[in-house]
This record gives sequence, C-alpha cells and structure tokens, in this order.
Amino acid sequence: MRMRTIKVGFLAFAAAAMAVAASGADRPAPPQPAPSLTARLGDVDLSVPVPDDLRRPEGKSRWDLRETLIRKSFVRSLLETDDGIALQDAVEAPPYGAPSALDSRGTPYEITLYKDDARTGDVLDSDDARRWLFPGRFSGMLRPGVREALDFIEESDGSADRVRAEIETVGIGWVDLPSGPREVALQRVALLRERPGAGGFVPDRLIHRWVDPRAGVVAEVARRPVAGDARAATGAITEATVLEQVLAGAATLKIYVQEIDTPAFSGVSYGWDRGAGTAISSLTPQGYATMGDLIAAGTWDFSGNTSGSAEDASTGVPVTAAETCNAGQCGYNPGGAFPNRILSREDVTATGGGLTKTNAVTEREARPADVTVWLRGGAQNEGVSGSFGSGESRFCYASDDGVTRTPVPLWRLPNQDALGWYMQTGDPAWVGGPFNCEQNIFNTVCGAGGVIPRIWSKGCTGTSGVHAGTQSGQVLKGGVVTLPSGHTFNALLVKTVADFCVYAASGCSSLFKVDEVRTFVYLWQVPVIGTVVRLTSAQNVADGTSFSTVAGTDFAFGLFPPLGITVTGSTDTTVSLSWDPGHDTHRITGYKVYWGTSSGAGTPYPFDSRRNPGQASIAGTSAVGSGRQPVRATTTGGTCIPTVEVSGLTVEYASPGPGIRICWQPASDPCLVGYEVLGATSPQAAANFSAIAETGLETCWTGDPSTGFFLVAARGTGGTGPWGAYGR
Repeated sequence: MRMRTIKVGFLAFAAAAMAVAASGADRPAPPQPAPSLTARLGDVDLSVPVPDDLRRPEGKSRWDLRETLIRKSFVRSLLETDDGIALQDAVEAPPYGAPSALDSRGTPYEITLYKDDARTGDVLDSDDARRWLFPGRFSGMLRPGVREALDFIEESDGSADRVRAEIETVGIGWVDLPSGPREVALQRVALLRERPGAGGFVPDRLIHRWVDPRAGVVAEVARRPVAGDARAATGAITEATVLEQVLAGAATLKIYVQEIDTPAFSGVSYGWDRGAGTAISSLTPQGYATMGDLIAAGTWDFSGNTSGSAEDASTGVPVTAAETCNAGQCGYNPGGAFPNRILSREDVTATGGGLTKTNAVTEREARPADVTVWLRGGAQNEGVSGSFGSGESRFCYASDDGVTRTPVPLWRLPNQDALGWYMQTGDPAWVGGPFNCEQNIFNTVCGAGGVIPRIWSKGCTGTSGVHAGTQSGQVLKGGVVTLPSGHTFNALLVKTVADFCVYAASGCSSLFKVDEVRTFVYLWQVPVIGTVVRLTSAQNVADGTSFSTVAGTDFAFGLFPPLGITVTGSTDTTVSLSWDPGHDTHRITGYKVYWGTSSGAGTPYPFDSRRNPGQASIAGTSAVGSGRQPVRATTTGGTCIPTVEVSGLTVEYASPGPGIRICWQPASDPCLVGYEVLGATSPQAAANFSAIAETGLETCWTGDPSTGFFLVAARGTGGTGPWGAYGR
C-alpha cells in the first residue's frame, strides 16, 4: 500500500519543522490527529468508454455515472493539524496493468500551502486550503455562477510551485454514482501553475468536480488544458475518481424548525395513500419484508408507488370554523391560553370518490435548551361516523376549557447554530409526560355527541403488553429517498409513537377499558419541503419493527420542480432549455421560468415568464428565452459541427506498454475544437461504435481499450463530424 500526502500549512510552521529536522532528528514525531473526513474513492478506468455525463458535464442538473467502471479503490483522509490540513491517499497497487496517475510516483510526496510566498513577497489567504479541500463547508461557493480564485504553494520533492485554482460553480442537481445518489454542485476549476523561475502561470489542468455539501468532492474528472483557453472542456481526460463510501466525518443532515413549522398557506403537497393492509414488501424494489428491514436500508426507492386507493392533499391554514367544524373545541381555540396556532390540514380523496379530513393543531415554543413544537389538538377522519379508530376521533393535549392535560411534543429541536434551532441524527428521543387518566380524546362527530362521547387515556398493562401512556418521537437516521415522481432528496427518518390505553370512564379501571393504542408513524423529512413519505402502522401492533403491512401511506409526488434541466442549444442572444418533469405530473398544469445572470440574487430575475410571458415560448417541457444577455455561461454564438473526415488513422502497440497508441492526421476545419475516439468489437454497423475518449487538438491517444476496431472523428461545439475509415 502506498501513501500520498498533501499537506496544507503556514510558512511559520513549515520553517519550524525544518529547524527541528536540522537540529533534533531524534525527537519523536507529534501524534497525528484523527481525520476530519475519510472516504473510499474509486479510480475510474479510462481504457473503456466512460459515461457521457462524465465527459460532458455542463448544461445539466442530473448526471448518471452509475455505469462508471472502477479500476481500483483507495482511501482518502483529510486531517486538520496545528500547521494546516493534510490530505492522505492510501492506494493499493492495481492487480493488473500500469499504475494510475494516483500512484505513479511510487514514493510519498507532500504539498504545502504557505501563507506567504517568499519568492514573490505575496501574502496568500490562509483559508484557501480549507476552501479547496473542504468545499462543502463553504455554502456560498456552491451557488451557481459564483466565482472564486484560490492561491497556494505546492511543494513536492524539494520543488515549490505556485498554484491558482480558478473555480466557478456551473450547476446544481443530483449525481447518480455506482454507490448511490448524491445532491451536488458542479464546479469547473481551471488549475494554473507557476514553476520556480518560470515567470508566470501556465494552464495545468481543467477539473470538473461534483461537491456534496455534506461529504465533499464525490466525483472528479481532470483534462489536459486546451492551448489558449485553460477553461475549455475539450482536452483529453487524464484522471477521474468517484466516491464509493464515506467512512467517517461526513456532515450530518440538519432540519431547522422553520422548515417543519411553517406559516399558513406556505405550500401544498400531494401524495398517494395505498390503503390499509399494504404490504411493506411492495413499497420498494428490494421487497423488504418488515418495517425493521425497511428502516435498516440506507436509501429508499419509493418511485414505484404511482397510484393508490386515495390521494392526499396537505397544507397549513389558520384555525377557523371555515377550515374545521371543530374550531371551537379543545385545542383548536386560537384565542385561548396558547395563541398563534397553525392547523395542518390534510384532505384525503378516495379514488372512487368521497372526502375525509385529518388535521392537527401545532404551536411552536422557544425554550432555553430547545425549540419544541407542541401538538395541541387534532382530528382523525373529521366528519366521519364510526367506532373508535374508524370514525372521527378528536384529541386534545392543551390545558384549555378549564381542564389540565399533559402536553405532547410533536417535534423537539435541541441544537442551535447561526441559522437557528435544528434536529439531526443522534438527538435524544423526546417524550411527553405520562397521561394520568386524562380526558383528552373525544369519540364524536364534530362535537355532536354519541354513545361514548368522551374517552380517558393512561398507561396500562394490556393484552398486547405494557403501554407507557405517552406519545414520543425520535430521529432515527439519515438517508436518501426517491419519490414516485422520480425526485431524490436527502432526508431524516423520524419515528413518532402513540402508546396508551383508552377508557370509557374517569376512573380508568380495567372494567371500563375499551381499547389499546400502540401506533407507529414513520416520517421521511426533507429540508424545506417537509414530509415526503409517511407510513402508519395499524392501531395496536406489538412493536415498531416486526409488522409487515401498514394501515396507511402518503408518498408525495408533487408539486416539485423539474427532475432535470438541460441546455439544448444557444446563440449570442438566446438559450434553449428542456426539462424532465418527472414520472407523476397529473397535478402539474404549467411551469414558471426564471432567468438571470447572477443566480439566487436578492433582486427579481430579469427573465421571468410569469410576469413577462412574452419573453419565453413555453410548449410542454421546453422553453426558448431571448434578450440582450440571457445566460452568460452558455450563450456561445451558435453551435458548429466539423464537415471534414479524419484521415491517416494508425494503430500500434504503446511503448512502453500495455495498451495501444492511435494517431491520425490533423484536420483542417474552422469548427474544430478536438477529436473523439470511438471503438467497436465489430465494424459492421455504426451502432457498434461508442465513444472511448476525447482529446484536444493533439493527434494521438494512448489507452488500453477492450475493443478492436477504432474510428476518430473531428469534434466541434455542436457535435462530431463525419466518420472516415476505421483502423484495427
């Protein structure tokens, strides 16, 4: 196993280290700190065709790299020390073929960032190393259109180069890796290098890297620069890596209180309820047998749940008689002891017709050690007649109407940072005090009375075990969830539990016990969006993991923005876009298009198809925008495709081997920006050929492809030119 170390520090510490080496070589080395981030990465095999999204990453918001082949794996550790940041790669030698660029040196080497450049007298930003090695920590860098230049000194084998990384964030979206999906920002990096005595920077590499805000760089592809344009993405790929697994140190997903306790009318969501008795094994392609098996998964693909027995529509509204017939009942009163309550309303429409309402009244309280969102009241199946559990059941956990009741925390957020109070994996479970034979459940239809209109609750030892007499919640874990629409999100899986017995009389004696409740509700919570999946157990299950069917589901399918956006063409004054609306669009009636030169700016976008419909021509899932300055990053003055065939193709064994060397005669065409090398196992049909590599204007390529027949085509900004003769 070989080690590669990139060490980032300051000049004063580097000088002190050199003094120790000169006068005290026998001193023991200081202990090495624990890594801040450790991940297993895969070195991409470039001898076979790589995914098109790796070769042409810009102009997209989703990238499919699942078919990327890994040549070998290595472990990368980022360590923060007293004198800076160290990057260490532990690389195992490949079992076959030549070493990759990652271990081609054969010996450890070190790169150091200096605050001061003694050669030039420049003072460099000491934080540039962290911004380069931990890009996920600097959210401002991940906004599309943001540019930043980072300067540092790279010292290796006694030679010190000055390096400048000119970074621009050119996209945001989701990348599908062989190890799973990741939410990312795409950065284009022009890496420039000044060697000692060279007298100026020269282009070194063009890098595209996908940055996960929580895991750092999860995919990267490097190219040779194009002569005269260090930022042109047309050079040959020299190296590529993808994330296989984060081993330690990834940032934890946070959900802030303002993202789950939102104002009235701040959003609406739609979802599918597949109905009571739905098998858990039918919810995902993996066919997990029980709830415990489903919880244990690291990702959850619910994209197959595109229909149901009912459709849910949810939003938050003020507590008024217009929204609920229980507005004057316990827990709903906005003018009582606990004002400023919000009613979360859910309308459930059966596929065959019929509407039922389920709602919950919540209230936020800021406390010294946390922020708690209390559940003050609510109703299941409002307006529906039936016995307890099938008809309307109102519940009250607010000390209104002269009755003292035990409150129930719906959410508890015990962490705080500059953005406010939040919850995350590892937080302690929250639980309300035990009910003490309290009258907090009403088994009536909108307060109209009934045979047993009032029900008391407390803990007990029942027919299905001990009931604690409480309601509680807990953040279980984080993971990635895919919805029926095809959208993918980072989510926290949260469990809430209602666990008590119900009685028909205030004495709460066993003689008057009418039912038992042990209900588990599992919620997949996404920042800003809220609950995207809800699974509810039957009323009285034995535990929270062994059941194999659910009593209800809510798989959100919208309203969501497009699944992916692609630039399909551009000129000096126009840009053409197309988008993938997702798999379930029956609630979507149209789209708004916003367009500006500074993404996310506080001022209104100059291009807004809602306020200025004449600016865009929208037909289905595409749009063409025009204006004096529509999109700075992608308007190019039109596309250009070469018309000449590449000739003089030769194929020979590479020296030194292994692999082959393919060369050709240079093409003369005004559209030429480089070449594309294609390979096939049989030359009988054009469909047999697929792209192996792209080069710049150089006319040779060396690699170790598995195919035996080869073509080279001239490449322009709009595509490749005609094919000529092939070689083998």
